[in-house]
Amino acid sequence: MAQTSACSPEDIPLGRLIHQVNQYKDRLLTQILAAQDITASQFKVLASIHFEHCQTPVEISRLLSIDGGAMTRLLDRMVKKGLLKRQPAPDDKRKVLLSLTDYSEELCNNCRHQIAAGMHDILTERLSQEEVLQLKRLLWRLLPHEGKE
Repeated sequence: MAQTSACSPEDIPLGRLIHQVNQYKDRLLTQILAAQDITASQFKVLASIHFEHCQTPVEISRLLSIDGGAMTRLLDRMVKKGLLKRQPAPDDKRKVLLSLTDYSEELCNNCRHQIAAGMHDILTERLSQEEVLQLKRLLWRLLPHEGKE
């Protein structure tokens, strides 16, 4: 990825800047989770189930914007690693329901605060408290709920 420090922020399209910040955030997440032997992608799936109450691969794929084939491969690795359980849906045997294992449930709970604190500190280390609040307000307004608080 090319560095953006050579040009001013005004020269970078907003979408590109948001994309670069998101990639930086994912690299930080990977670093924070390295000690747990889990990738950022795997943690996002676990968090989708634990915190967003997603139950199916389709729900997780939509939430995380991951195509179906990549999601299937990721879920296969996670089941093999003991992070997820797959079971047929009671109402439709063709449908698969996902759930956390005891290990991944504990992992989510343990990593949650570590990730939040670590990410916040690193992402905002060059910002004042007022700038952090302003950034949060602006990002909130960019979301589809049209900035309603």
